[in-house]
Amino acid sequence: MIRNLLLAVLCAIIFSCRCSGQEYSYTHYGTAEGLPDATVLCITQDKEGFIWTGTETGASRFDGTHFQNFTTRDGLPDLEILIIFGDSKGRVWMAPFRKTLCYYYKGKIYNEHNDPLLARIHLQGFVKGFAEDAAGNILVQETDALHQVNADGSLTDIDSLDGRHIRDCLAVSAGSSGNFLVATNGKILEFSGKRLLRCMPGPPLGYNTSYVPYVAMNPAGMVSKVWSGGYEIRMFAQGTVATRSFPLKHIGIVTAAIFDDSLVFTNELSGSFEYNLHTGKTKHYLPGKAVSRVFRDASGDLWFTTLGEGIFKLNSNAVAIINPGVPFGEMAGVSSVRRIGNELWVGNDRNYVFRYSLPDWKLISREAIPQLMQRRIHYIDTTANGVVLVGGDNGLFARTPDGRLLRLLPATVKAAWRISDRKLLIASHLASVIVDLSNLRVIDTLFRERATIAYGQKDTLYIGGLNGLYRWVKDGPPIFLGEKMSFLRKRMAAIAESPDGILWIASADDEGVIGFKDGRQVAALTQRQGLTSNVCRCLLIHSNVLWVGTDKGLNKVELGKPGYPVTQYTLRDGLASDLINTVFIDGSRVYVGTPAGLCYFDENQAAKPDSCRLFLLSLMNFDRDRIADTARLELPYTDKRVRFEFAGVSYRSAGDIVYRYRMLGIDDKWRQTRDNYLEYPDLPSGNYEWQLYAVNKFGKKSRVVKLPITVATQFWKKTWFIAGAWLFSIFILWLFLSQRARLIRRRQREKEELTQRMGDLEVTALKSQMNPHFIFNCLSSIQKFIFNGEIEASNKYIAGLARLIRMTLINSSKSLVSIGEEIDYLSSYLSLEKMRFKEMIGYSIEVDPAIDRSAVLIPPMLVQPHVENALIHGLGDATHGVGFLRVAIEKADGQLVVTVEDNGIGRPEAAQRRIIRIQGDSPKGMSLTGDRIAMLNKLYGGAASQTIIDLLDDQGCPVGTRVTLRLPLFCEQALYS
Repeated sequence: MIRNLLLAVLCAIIFSCRCSGQEYSYTHYGTAEGLPDATVLCITQDKEGFIWTGTETGASRFDGTHFQNFTTRDGLPDLEILIIFGDSKGRVWMAPFRKTLCYYYKGKIYNEHNDPLLARIHLQGFVKGFAEDAAGNILVQETDALHQVNADGSLTDIDSLDGRHIRDCLAVSAGSSGNFLVATNGKILEFSGKRLLRCMPGPPLGYNTSYVPYVAMNPAGMVSKVWSGGYEIRMFAQGTVATRSFPLKHIGIVTAAIFDDSLVFTNELSGSFEYNLHTGKTKHYLPGKAVSRVFRDASGDLWFTTLGEGIFKLNSNAVAIINPGVPFGEMAGVSSVRRIGNELWVGNDRNYVFRYSLPDWKLISREAIPQLMQRRIHYIDTTANGVVLVGGDNGLFARTPDGRLLRLLPATVKAAWRISDRKLLIASHLASVIVDLSNLRVIDTLFRERATIAYGQKDTLYIGGLNGLYRWVKDGPPIFLGEKMSFLRKRMAAIAESPDGILWIASADDEGVIGFKDGRQVAALTQRQGLTSNVCRCLLIHSNVLWVGTDKGLNKVELGKPGYPVTQYTLRDGLASDLINTVFIDGSRVYVGTPAGLCYFDENQAAKPDSCRLFLLSLMNFDRDRIADTARLELPYTDKRVRFEFAGVSYRSAGDIVYRYRMLGIDDKWRQTRDNYLEYPDLPSGNYEWQLYAVNKFGKKSRVVKLPITVATQFWKKTWFIAGAWLFSIFILWLFLSQRARLIRRRQREKEELTQRMGDLEVTALKSQMNPHFIFNCLSSIQKFIFNGEIEASNKYIAGLARLIRMTLINSSKSLVSIGEEIDYLSSYLSLEKMRFKEMIGYSIEVDPAIDRSAVLIPPMLVQPHVENALIHGLGDATHGVGFLRVAIEKADGQLVVTVEDNGIGRPEAAQRRIIRIQGDSPKGMSLTGDRIAMLNKLYGGAASQTIIDLLDDQGCPVGTRVTLRLPLFCEQALYS
């Protein structure tokens, strides 16, 4: 007896544990996501749709993806923000812990130090709330005073209404008529300016400031905590106040809120409770969490701020989550769902089957399949005679109407398909078999390998394994379909058939889904087409809609529409998990089994698409934000780097936003990114138009942001500069050409002058050669020949002299003569001098064989003065032996080298004798030759030179003189230059 009692107590304890509970899915934002502090005190939404929150360490603006945080360095008077409010002008008003105000507007925070209006507001205590009327006036609430910031920028301080000073001001709000409402002095007053319009009964007196968070008011009504321990609702309608009360069943109240005329929220240390005044139903959100505020945004979504755990956004009110538990409260994942009559049968991954009655979700029974291992239940069904079939990792079981539990198949059941009322196709880890449901026996084995899916289509059966898909037609042999299609060689995950006869086959190997018909692929579904993932886990077709469960969410594919549009359901849409184990459809209700429990929702209500708004947040250029230049952005050519930061606001998309952009003028093609910024490091000069729009997860597009951009052209690329540069270049060219022409003309004149001078020098040289002294000597020699009777010698001398004079006159008219002509001239001259000196001198003229005597040229009468100087002053005064003169002409280093060498008395002795010479003549040949060489250097760039060397013997005595001339190597064509 005692043993049975203990067993009963134990069972009561076990089964009294929570076996299921309805919960909701949330998107959580904490410090890891960018929130500055996990303790969030207030929340609002601004005109543009951004969510603002106040924390103990500053304020934050949230665009659905990124947080932008503001601190005292950005202008906040204090870090701790208690109240926050967004008005119709786009300002976000903030009341910090200090007794002051500030607001954010168009990228800047205004406070009492930079805004004269705020400096005129003198607060006596903490700000308790804000409100805005239809005229755009802002009402600031203190406990014992009101401050009205008028739309025209003026300030009105209100310390009394209805002839009484404001005391214990509990709440302010805009009224339904557009005026202000204030709860004070136990009344609810409607006023405009300082004029009282209406007075209504308010909450009972006796409140103090500690109760203010427990009061909430909106245009429709007011909720307030009463001393009896409950809440009182006062609804404003047609000038009357309707009062309703409901008991307070919870403790640890933090704040209260009222939405519309039906929803009241109490935010508590154990979560947030919603009371529907119309239906009387209650919902409990975030159980166990300390909720500080609840806020409903413009799309109707609920946001909860908490004390220590950040922000939670309710993903969907239409999606409920059931967690079928096991004894001792252990949670389990759902692996199979089936409706049988008015009951929903749920199999989990702990070998339990739950039965719920619909629609009240009352738990009828919970039964564990009696096996040692807690494994998954993959298949639940019934037969016509009332047998319940359960298949899972522990095998296939049958529960007979008389309560017996039979194990029909010991192998792991991966999938099952009812071929008919009497036959069941089973795919297991050992083989694929057919079970006769009439006698619960295996009657055939089709496939003796591991199988993952099973499906029947009239006389055709399909079995998928690890290496692909097989088909059986009637009693024929298996046909491997992967021979011609690589997709059908993958590991199969699921198979389903649409009404048009297309088989939709899912791969577990990251390949997505294909449509297969008449032996070929007719369609393909992957992430590119909109699936949440290519790793598919289950398929279901209902009403020409294909449901695809993946490892990253559930997908609804509308097969009857062109392009097969896809609607995604993920954790952010309310699902308990993105990993989908199974899906079951019952009418419009969708049941989804996940590792975190069973989710269910009405597909007509759950998928509410959200609009997508796009905002340009910053536009950085030259290290400053030029967001004010969005009408037209002009960039200097010295800094052509521009960076755009933007935000697509779609909270239901939970950051799943794609941005498409292009820069007209550079690229007309739309490109896309998921980043919320774009940077162009070096835009070329020109005119462009930058375009951007956002697309949220529902395919909704935002407006297209267009920004004309002009990048300044470098001044050297501008028309005026180019034209000026051309004109300047033309002027410089003209100046250069004119200068060049003048230079050429000057050089031509100089050349002509040099030529004339050369002619003068040649004439001078001619005169020098034919000087009276020379002529006198020649005539004296002729006379001497005659006196001595040497008639033949005199005739010969006269003929030679005549020839020399003729050659001198001919050569003096030329600027250049050939080497042969010059040698002939020197030979004639030396032969006459040799006759005059009675054969007392000898000479030789040597020419390099490599020199073409007729082609190589030399200035005429340039060598003769040196030869004459050697004969007269070197050899003519010699007193010993026979004098000898050597003339050598050769090529060396690209020049013509002429050497005149004698063995005379040398220059010092000749100079001494010249001083005491009676006639006092002086040789001019050397100086004339020097002048000619200087002119040659002017004409030919310093290519001519002369060198005179005194020759000495071993004792240092003079033994002669050597003169070396280095001249340009003129060729025959120089005659025609």
